[in-house]
Amino acid sequence: MRMHFSSIDVPHDFPRGRRVLTRDEAVALAETALRVVSVPATSVTVSHRAAAIARIVDTASLNCLDLDELVLQFATRLGSNLYVTVGTNVRDAETLRQVIRHAESQKTPALRIEDQEPDDPSDPWVLWAKPKHYLPVTLWHDSTAQAMETARGETMAQMVTQMRTLRDAGQSQSSPLTMAGTVAVSAYARLCHHTGGMSAWGEATDSEVTVSVRTQDGKASGWSGQAHRDWNQIQPEQVVRDAVEMANRTRGAVRLEPGRYTTVLGPAAVGQLVRLMYYWFDVIANRGMTSPFGLVNSPDGKQLRLGQRVFDERISVWSDPNDPMGGYFPFFPDGWPSGKALWIEHGVLRNLAYDESEALRTGKLPLLKPSSMHIEGGTTTIDEMIARCDRGVYVHRFDNVEVADWDSGGLIGTTRDGCFLIKDGKIAHPVTNFRFFESPFMVFNRIMAAGVSERVAFGILRPRQISTITGDGIDDWPNPPIIVPPLMVRDFNFSSLSDAV
Repeated sequence: MRMHFSSIDVPHDFPRGRRVLTRDEAVALAETALRVVSVPATSVTVSHRAAAIARIVDTASLNCLDLDELVLQFATRLGSNLYVTVGTNVRDAETLRQVIRHAESQKTPALRIEDQEPDDPSDPWVLWAKPKHYLPVTLWHDSTAQAMETARGETMAQMVTQMRTLRDAGQSQSSPLTMAGTVAVSAYARLCHHTGGMSAWGEATDSEVTVSVRTQDGKASGWSGQAHRDWNQIQPEQVVRDAVEMANRTRGAVRLEPGRYTTVLGPAAVGQLVRLMYYWFDVIANRGMTSPFGLVNSPDGKQLRLGQRVFDERISVWSDPNDPMGGYFPFFPDGWPSGKALWIEHGVLRNLAYDESEALRTGKLPLLKPSSMHIEGGTTTIDEMIARCDRGVYVHRFDNVEVADWDSGGLIGTTRDGCFLIKDGKIAHPVTNFRFFESPFMVFNRIMAAGVSERVAFGILRPRQISTITGDGIDDWPNPPIIVPPLMVRDFNFSSLSDAV
């Protein structure tokens, strides 16, 4: 059973630039909460997330968002759920006790102490909660945490100045540029504190800068972005320059008939194809469903494609808590350890994600569903890919990508912010955008060349739900790190023309 304490905001005197709980503070809060909850709890998870986000539109309209979200999640064996929203003034045990009591009184059916099962030393639950070993990871960067205080405003001011300079320099163009940018910085900490001795702790930072540029006539656009856990690795000026350059290059686009073309996909385009792919690795989410990996969790287990080739042999997909570009906490949300996962090895499906209970039932190794995805790359540059192409299309980025067919992994979307005809090994001219219908499980079997992998930025994506705290759709940010190479593929399916820019 899980009881969720969501939207708890507890003021603390954090060290300069910290913005989230330290481990000692999280442990103290967890122990206090365990003492005041009326139903005997076996564990409590403390999650604290802070984010500072600034958006600018046309160098004039500025919008800033600050998120401070603290969540307590209790676990018992009562088989019921309890959701508690606590105000920002909760600083002491007595106030916390009153809020919990109120929430418990509203719960139907009521959570009763007499329903709690007695501890049994031989119970797997008791053995499960004993201390565990966790991989050491380094996901926290002080530079990013400190950037939450001042760098957001300073960076946005510099970007605005640069945008205006570049826009003014291009006034001789037939249609001037309009620009929008986002600077986002976050810090996150999680403690899983069990009465049986298991205690898992993780802290991470992340940052992202994206810029979109369009011509005022709506006929050309460009985009660029960078994402990194270390703010010092972000280069906002380069992001602005790249976006402006791409917008100017797409002026004068002409129509090209849809169809299947040899296509060079930039990293941002490949990232959009991969971003939704992690769903298919999750056994629980796909229980009893047909997926590109076969009938997940079939009774005899023989209809899965484990051990079979699903991608080109040049494709390997893995997740690693220690990945410098895409690390993550090495444990499940309830504290159970989870290490590196090799999902695809040289095109062969090797593993799927099983939680603790499913792994125990099936005899598999518990693996956390992908919290990042890293696709092994090659050494071919984008320029070299273009030089090898007699006739084809270069796509800088996709947008509005959605799942159209869960069985095949089919995706739909549009090209965006840079689409060009390739002719005789050179970029000939920009072309208007396409809609596409493709499956990464098909695309990754038509690979002609792969480049060096890099982490891609996504910006603040359209949310699955609106945040209950801010009223804004930032629940899906930061996005799970996606590290992918540029690819050259055969017969990419551009299904129709698109008027979107």
